[in-house]
Amino acid sequence: MYRRRRILAVSIILLGILALVFVAFVQASRTSEQTLPIDPNNAGPDVVLAEAAGVGLSSPVRPEYVTGLGYHPEGENLLEMSPQGRNLSGNPLFRLVLGDSAPEKIQYYVMDPARRQGPSTGALDVGAKAGTRVYAPVTGMVTAVRPDPVLHEDASVVEIRPADNPDIRVFVSLVGNIDGEVGPQSPVTAGITELGEVADSAGVLKPQLAEYTSDAGNHVTMAASQGD
Repeated sequence: MYRRRRILAVSIILLGILALVFVAFVQASRTSEQTLPIDPNNAGPDVVLAEAAGVGLSSPVRPEYVTGLGYHPEGENLLEMSPQGRNLSGNPLFRLVLGDSAPEKIQYYVMDPARRQGPSTGALDVGAKAGTRVYAPVTGMVTAVRPDPVLHEDASVVEIRPADNPDIRVFVSLVGNIDGEVGPQSPVTAGITELGEVADSAGVLKPQLAEYTSDAGNHVTMAASQGD
């Protein structure tokens, strides 16, 4: 009789602990979903989102306007980027148990490859509403401006040779209404030089980023590769 009571008491305690863990797990998941991708109160206009080949890639969109950050493959020729911040794609329970060593100012997702080849962090979609201003993610010189392969004349790809590593090229695609002063050989400064604006691509692309935002998923995409 006493043994059964002890087993029952232990079982009740264990169930209570499991219930508390489950509640905390759900709350942690909801909190992560509601948190801004970049904390505008702790991030400047040139906040670095990732690094590629020793070059820091600043946000091409002002932090307060970013709706989501999602990495994905986009080809074998792209360099793997090292994201800054916290990966929300990981198991929320692990994040709950292990905790965070410091408050994160940047939160991102590593999206499903969707049969695309290359590094899982080869490209970064930076979400923002169509018409939001887009800025240079690195300091350097524009080497080319060409039609975007998806939206053609409605958007462009801006190619930049960064001053910190002239051997690579940084690309910003899905940029609409290119600024008149942006063209080959024009100098740009990270977080300051305006390239154009976020093109309205949602109707054509059905962006994967929309799965992680509360809007249509419009965005610009950053990537980097070895230079020619």
